[in-house]
Amino acid sequence: MMLNANLKTFSDYFKAFATGHPDLKFFCFGSVEKGIAFARSLEEFDYPFLWLEEPVATTIDNGAAHINDRFSVGITALVTAPLDDNDAQIDAYSLGYQIVTDLQAKMRADRKAGIIDMELEGQRKYPVSQLWVDGNFGFRLELLMDLNINATIYKP
Repeated sequence: MMLNANLKTFSDYFKAFATGHPDLKFFCFGSVEKGIAFARSLEEFDYPFLWLEEPVATTIDNGAAHINDRFSVGITALVTAPLDDNDAQIDAYSLGYQIVTDLQAKMRADRKAGIIDMELEGQRKYPVSQLWVDGNFGFRLELLMDLNINATIYKP
């Protein structure tokens, strides 16, 4: 059954992935403006971690009593590495890339199972910019994911 669209369900989907992934040690949901200082301030914080940004939701109506919210979102796998160790940085980028690729594999399987509606084609992976993050490396995945809002729209 397709997931219902609400921020808790949406966040829980990615948190479950992060909790189950053998390389991830922490999950954070929130705006980029919140900043990495917020995540670091939490007692349970550790690297590598998965950071899910707040989505932008666009409502999609197929005209046949099926309405979804299409969540446009970025999710980043961050790994730390010393700023003076290029090999460690490459390893960190590589691990971040693998984590977001593992996420894509999960989403693909969940799409086939009818849990979510999304397309892999067109998803973009960006290396983490070193202009704003100190000692953090990894990849950011941009995706579109449709979740059902029929239960909200068609309240009795």
